[in-house]
Amino acid sequence: MSKTFSMDEVKEHNSQDSAWIVIKGDVYDVTPWLDDHPGGSKILIKNAGKDATDKFMNFHPDNVLKDIAPKYKIGTLAEGSKL
Repeated sequence: MSKTFSMDEVKEHNSQDSAWIVIKGDVYDVTPWLDDHPGGSKILIKNAGKDATDKFMNFHPDNVLKDIAPKYKIGTLAEGSKL
């Protein structure tokens, strides 16, 4: 069962202790991925609490969302939630 989050909830998770990002309307908790991210943790923390769709799509091939992202997905962004 997928949980729905408001953008205000996502914005609260903007630190190394709890880093959430939105990509294509889905919410991901990337906190466990910080140490393993090939681009380093700084880029994830910089985008934590935000919609990172455009930046993500500029730097990642489409298969990343299919192959890696699902294990970090925690829900979806609520309809009408301000980005």
